[in-house]
Amino acid sequence: MKEFPLRIDENTNRLLDVYMRKNNIKSKNKIINNIIDFYLKNTDSFCSNNDIDRKLERLLKLSSLNNNLIEQLFANHEFPINNDRKEDEMLKEFHNDLRKNVYVFMD
Repeated sequence: MKEFPLRIDENTNRLLDVYMRKNNIKSKNKIINNIIDFYLKNTDSFCSNNDIDRKLERLLKLSSLNNNLIEQLFANHEFPINNDRKEDEMLKEFHNDLRKNVYVFMD
């Protein structure tokens, strides 16, 4: 087993002490080893969470862009305000093209 010097700030030391008392653990070495083991075993899940966050952010940007394009489409073609958006053929075609990924917004 390798030995490494480790410096812990006061706040972290207090947290370790509280955890030791709650779980009846006598040595800080055991706690630190448990923390390192836990982190190494769960690193993949942390990475996948970051990947999910990136994908969600991209979906939000695409959704916002979609709404902006729809508003711009209506503004450019001077549709009447009272026109039903669900029955407009041009808007239906635009939505279908979006669903089929005809338009590429980002890589």
